[in-house]
Amino acid sequence: MTKNYNKIMKKHTTKLLNIIAILGLTHLVVFYTAMAQTSADQPLNYHPDAPFWLALQCFFAQWLTYKSYNITLKNKLSNVTSIAKVYLASGSIFILFNTIFVLAFESIIGLVNIDLRHVVLTIILSMLLHLLLGGTLLAVLLFNEAKQQHIAYVDTQNLLAKSQINALQQQLDPHFLFNNLNVLSALIQQDPDEADDFLDSFCSLYRYMIETHKNQLISLEKELEFTDRYLYLLNKRFPNAFDFKIDISLVPNQVELVSGALQLALENIVKHNQLSKTYPLSIYISNNESSLVIVNSYKPKYVTTHPDSLNLGLRNLNERCKLLIKREISIEKSNETFSLSLPLVQTKAIQAQELK
Repeated sequence: MTKNYNKIMKKHTTKLLNIIAILGLTHLVVFYTAMAQTSADQPLNYHPDAPFWLALQCFFAQWLTYKSYNITLKNKLSNVTSIAKVYLASGSIFILFNTIFVLAFESIIGLVNIDLRHVVLTIILSMLLHLLLGGTLLAVLLFNEAKQQHIAYVDTQNLLAKSQINALQQQLDPHFLFNNLNVLSALIQQDPDEADDFLDSFCSLYRYMIETHKNQLISLEKELEFTDRYLYLLNKRFPNAFDFKIDISLVPNQVELVSGALQLALENIVKHNQLSKTYPLSIYISNNESSLVIVNSYKPKYVTTHPDSLNLGLRNLNERCKLLIKREISIEKSNETFSLSLPLVQTKAIQAQELK
């Protein structure tokens, strides 16, 4: 409420200052012109209504420039061509209508004799008014646009940084860490050699998590390598509880996805579904033209200790995808399956080859 009120007050204050500045400028121009045209032995030929008519022309020049800017540039990226279009369009219309209005008004009241010289001077005056008022307003509008774009860029970077922090927190999930350490503890007592293999895979997995966090995007090839290590740990925790298949038709090292996306997808499956040897949970990873699709059989837990983590994790992942890839994740759920589609993009090297 306060923010909107301050914004409205700032807008009205700017308008008021603009009106005061134009009225002050027009009075100075008329006064200077009167002094220049009056000799020392003559009284000052100052017309009190002249600043008013000149101010109307100034406001008209600003209004045309503002309207032209809104039509041509509003919510669009500015460039030299579009800025030139705004200035030339508003200037042409202003010079035409202002010249016609001034000459018609002066002719009606019989102020001066209309001749070619006077017409040219009126056109030049209209050009100068538009250059001074319209040009200044256009510069202010472009400055505000650049300022808003900078603010939007900073906000985007802040959101991205916050999203990355959330992603890292999810990667270093304390429940996942605790559960795997319990498995490791049991293996040490039962089979020390297998415990060594488990520890190597566990350390390798976390090393990968920390390293990939430094990158915004990661190749599908590396994410699939991570999946192998992750499934090894899962099979130690839940023996024979998964039926896992991969069918990828894309070249894995030619596409990328948001780092940690596949890991989050698999963690959510484990957290929110019942796992048993009798009825293994099926997980099928495939792809379409632009997405990696993870489909799992839907067997929700009767009681979950993570009631909100699925939505929170996927919301965070969706925000990261929108920021980094400009696309959103897709979720489809039925009584039997849960499907998550992660957007894929070509690697920069492949993009560069296609541009050539």
